Amino acid sequence: MKSIVKIIGEDYFLSALPKSYRKIEPLAVRGLLPTCRINCELGVWQQLPSGLENAGTFYLHQLLQDGPLVISTYSPDWNEYGREHLEILNKVFASVHKLGANLLLLTTEYFKNIVYSIQEFDIPYNILQDSENRISEALGVYSQYEPVWDRIAGITEDVPFPATFVIGTDRKVLYSFVSKDFEYLVPAKEIEKAVLFAGK
Repeated sequence: MKSIVKIIGEDYFLSALPKSYRKIEPLAVRGLLPTCRINCELGVWQQLPSGLENAGTFYLHQLLQDGPLVISTYSPDWNEYGREHLEILNKVFASVHKLGANLLLLTTEYFKNIVYSIQEFDIPYNILQDSENRISEALGVYSQYEPVWDRIAGITEDVPFPATFVIGTDRKVLYSFVSKDFEYLVPAKEIEKAVLFAGK
């Protein structure tokens, strides 16, 4: 763990740097999906495992009951990048769903705006308001100490970095993609390849 030195008079005190000060550390391949509680009222659920259809809350890993899970972050404040990102996810969803996978989109939008985004972009998968970027932070793609707005011109809101993960039914990460500079979009073929591998 990193540390900081506090100077008080002539004395030096070494103290551990709080975890919350860390920069983003995205989940790596073979890493484990963290435990995150989901409030169902903050999402629009179009593809849920049967056991969760009437739940008020559940844990993120419970979405793995029926097969692998693709998790992707999104914010309308990403502007054109965000629109292109959704286009890729919309196209890839049909193929990964046939392979038995589900998809969860984490958005910075308020719940009341999610329905409009679903209509505008014809989104066929689950979408959840990631309140205060808590899940994105748990996935290692958001940190208040490494803000996107400090790195990318044109973004002024507190948003996560673009990221997509494929999680196997054992909760292990099979694919991890993050674009810290918004230079690259997630390759659809890589998502499909990871989901196909998960089903073997």
